[in-house]
Amino acid sequence: MTVQRTLLERLRDPAPAGYRRSHVSTTEVFESVLGNVQRLLNTCQGNCLTDPEYGLPHMTSVRSTMPDSVAGFTAAIRRSIERYEPRLNNVRVRHAPHGDGGLELRFEISGFITDEDERTSVRFETYADDEGRLVVR
Repeated sequence: MTVQRTLLERLRDPAPAGYRRSHVSTTEVFESVLGNVQRLLNTCQGNCLTDPEYGLPHMTSVRSTMPDSVAGFTAAIRRSIERYEPRLNNVRVRHAPHGDGGLELRFEISGFITDEDERTSVRFETYADDEGRLVVR
């Protein structure tokens, strides 16, 4: 299977007329996956009209029941990525607070992007900023 940019990315930034390419660079695919994961993790479930399961539980419900909610939120991140970002395989999500900050919402997301016979390992760092958005880098 050849890994591509998302349909909306291809519509937004089409190739010049008459130009066709069968393969995109690893960097383009990585940036596409990163952008999709960023949008996915910053959408609250119930806010997508076409799929009410798209996104994550609301951040206030997670923060108000910490530390008990961290394991469930970690699992929700993994499930959402597995369901809505098919280019990322073998997804692993780990709660990774800095130092003794067990109440910090910081995660490591890792997996593989498989393109034909090539398998590229990827890792994202994710943390909740002061406004409750998940920053993915």
